Amino acid sequence: MPFITWTGGWRYSITLILAAIIGVQARGQSGTDFIGTGGRHVIQGRIVFPSGRRSDARLRVRLESNSNLSGDLSVLADMNGSFKFQGLRPGTYTVIVEGGESYETVRERIFIEPEETGPVRGTTPPRYYTVQIYLQPKGERRGEGKPEVVNSSLAGVPKLAADYYRKASELARQGATNEAIENLRQALLIYPDFTLAWGDLGVQYLKLKQFDKAAKALEAGLKLDPDDFGMLLTYGLVLLEKGEYGASADKLRRAIKVRNSSPLGHYYLGLVLIRQRKFDEAEDELRLASDLSGNKMASAHYYLGGIYWQRRDYRRAIDELESYLRLEPNAPNAERVRSTIKELREKQK
Repeated sequence: MPFITWTGGWRYSITLILAAIIGVQARGQSGTDFIGTGGRHVIQGRIVFPSGRRSDARLRVRLESNSNLSGDLSVLADMNGSFKFQGLRPGTYTVIVEGGESYETVRERIFIEPEETGPVRGTTPPRYYTVQIYLQPKGERRGEGKPEVVNSSLAGVPKLAADYYRKASELARQGATNEAIENLRQALLIYPDFTLAWGDLGVQYLKLKQFDKAAKALEAGLKLDPDDFGMLLTYGLVLLEKGEYGASADKLRRAIKVRNSSPLGHYYLGLVLIRQRKFDEAEDELRLASDLSGNKMASAHYYLGGIYWQRRDYRRAIDELESYLRLEPNAPNAERVRSTIKELREKQK
């Protein structure tokens, strides 16, 4: 009996999958901190600016932690306002965006839950926590006028629609999915060309496993922006959940074409290819996902081990599973993987 059940063992919690993709609705490459605090989780986000003018500077984002003895982490957001901190342990963190002379400084608190200890089929991937930071110009309340600022994802959106969208984002962060959907629908009634809202609506329907509604929302958003990486990735996962593997692979390949440097895009395409039993192609995608993640994506090694087990290449299967355990020594399935390694060593004799 293989340690991977190809017909079902690949699946992760839908909540964890969504946590990993919500943040990629922002376009462009993120300013990323690779040091972390010795863990495996990710805090990522996007800074939303109050006007549609292009930025002449990248803003600094700091991450405070009550458990980081080496001091605060810091990164410059990219020109689209995206940022990422990875390699984080569970604990309480504060994201701080330093507004400089033009904007108020913003602080957002995030709690990374402790590791799951109960039995879970398969392996648990890193958890992704996403936050949107809305900047407010200094002096705006005093009527001093707005400074020249950067490209805004809400530029041109009517104020009431933007307010509904912000409310939906907050509700989604609180886990109030149905209420978030209602606010997104209200935003879209006011402004049907609201690409961000269509993408987020698709994510919220995916949370509820309402795959047909998710697909319709994502189709509407992609008509407005056919190259939106986040929506393409989300749509690929919707189709994967529906069992439409060919269509899923097509959407994920389009996502990768937009952002070839995304570990997630290659990783999920690898899982789809496993479902299609295209193991050679799956191996390439999972290997690339691992490389792009800085060899920190433990679950890629897990499934590579399964591919090599399938080929009876036991030495390479052992190598991949040992890499998995080095990255995830306390994974819920760690003992089962250790037993598999022991069995594979016996087969080598």
